[in-house]
Amino acid sequence: MSEKAYNGKSIFLKGSNKGGILLLHGWSSYTDEFLPLAKYLNSFGYTVSAPFLRGHGTKPEDLFGVTWEDWLEDAKNELWKLEKYSSKIFIGGISMGGDLAMQLCEEKSVAGVISLGGAVRYKFHPLVKIVLFFMGMTKTNRKKYYPSWARRKMGNRKVYPSYPVESAKEVVRLADATRAILSRITKPILVMQSTTDHLVSKKSPQMIFDGVRSKIKKIHWVKDGYHVFVEDRKVWKEIVDFIKSNL
Repeated sequence: MSEKAYNGKSIFLKGSNKGGILLLHGWSSYTDEFLPLAKYLNSFGYTVSAPFLRGHGTKPEDLFGVTWEDWLEDAKNELWKLEKYSSKIFIGGISMGGDLAMQLCEEKSVAGVISLGGAVRYKFHPLVKIVLFFMGMTKTNRKKYYPSWARRKMGNRKVYPSYPVESAKEVVRLADATRAILSRITKPILVMQSTTDHLVSKKSPQMIFDGVRSKIKKIHWVKDGYHVFVEDRKVWKEIVDFIKSNL
């Protein structure tokens, strides 16, 4: 994908019952990858919203100056909008979106949280902080790099080809902030992660599971998937089963 702007569109599918689902995309990603899942969830009568968060859906430069608190504010505003249609809302999020979903767990309308590769710890987490610190001293923008095997698994996902280094720091700060509030999470939570995730530590799901105070909690491992596995139909079924049992 080139550096030209892309005008992405948010997703909103009105349902026929009082169940609602807010889907939050990952960092530097698009809502497009949610569309098949959103349609599937909507087929059960749920109202589904997958909005763009600040700095996304346009061009990488628009991430400059955006903090994780800005993304959280955007997500909260979208939750409030969804409350007009739904009294019980499940929040699902990919990667960064999963962290934001956990951040919103105390909102009254939230019935449960679905973390799709959400991170409270990245691989080599302390080292990542150091690398980003020094990288920020010499670069403001960096082109994305993927290992060849990861590139094959990710397919034709639409993502920003580059990113502001300061924005990457915000993602790590969000992970740290989310780890710090785990004990405040009491709502049902489904934690999903790929067994071959090249970004998130394999310890992250267990850290979430052990850290939350939810009585209903589950870890589901997606075998040999990419960091983003939202296209997996088995994942769709797992999500619907979780929603049905906690609605």
